[in-house]
Amino acid sequence: MKKILAFILCLGFGLAFAQTQETKIQPAEDHPTEQYSPEDTKHGGYPGGMAALQKDIADRIQIDKITPIKGRFFSKVKFTVNAKGKIENILVTGDLPDLNREIEEIIKSLETKWKPAESNEVMVRSYYTFPVTLEFE
Repeated sequence: MKKILAFILCLGFGLAFAQTQETKIQPAEDHPTEQYSPEDTKHGGYPGGMAALQKDIADRIQIDKITPIKGRFFSKVKFTVNAKGKIENILVTGDLPDLNREIEEIIKSLETKWKPAESNEVMVRSYYTFPVTLEFE
């Protein structure tokens, strides 16, 4: 009986104090573009190009959600496209907070997958910035 109890205690201490080291390896598909030289990078983009993106944003914007003010207003949109073509980390800054919120909602609601950038035949994360101008009369 004492041998069994000693065995169980040794086994219990061994399991309780055993340490494993987990290494987290970042998947190859989500490397940022900074790790690659620009000459080797093939830029991705929105299907149909930036003109198609501008048209999609213009078609979806709901003017009634924006406070009616006269004048021209600017917003700057920044976001990341991951290696799978999904939009992440959206940041919209500009003159009119209502316009910024509306543009952010539109960008989040885009269901079209982007073509990710490619460097040395590896899909990589890419960053986009573009202006949006809206004029109220």
